[in-house]
Formats: sequence, C-alpha cells, structure tokens
Amino acid sequence: MVLKKIFLIGVMIVAVMLVAQNQRWGERAGLVGTCTVTAPPQSSPGGSWYACKQGLINGFPNLEMDKCASAGIVEHRQIWRCDVPLASLPGA
Repeated sequence: MVLKKIFLIGVMIVAVMLVAQNQRWGERAGLVGTCTVTAPPQSSPGGSWYACKQGLINGFPNLEMDKCASAGIVEHRQIWRCDVPLASLPGA
C-alpha cells in the first residue's frame, strides 16, 4: 500500500514537471533567461541580433556556442550579434 502511494506521488510529480516545461512556467516566472530577436544598431546592421533577459537561476543565456559575440548589456538585456540566424532561441 505504501509503495502504491509513493509511486502515485512520483507519477504526479513527473506530470507536473512535464506540464511546467510545456507551458514554459520557468520563462514566464523569470527563473531562466530568455532571448528575443532585436533590431540591429544603425552603426552595424549586418548579422542577426538578439537581446537576452537574465534569469534568476541561470543568469544570462550564453550564445557563444552558437558562434555569437556579445555586444554588451543595454537596459538590463545582454545584446548578441550572430553571423547566422539561430535555429531556436533560449526560452522561446
């Protein structure tokens, strides 16, 4: 009987975690960082530009593995320049 309860609680925890992931509760709550496409600056219009918002748990998303270069932080968002558009954005 006790094992059934433990198993049932485990299944319910996994179900809640799956729903939270699909509904992006972490991104909406500001727990994990997110990125959005942004307009390029007039001084350097080439490439794809992204503005990333800091998350409470993981900080700013790191786009260096996607061959992007940080252009600094503007208004609490880290700006990234990428030579090619990203297939998927962190938190999108």
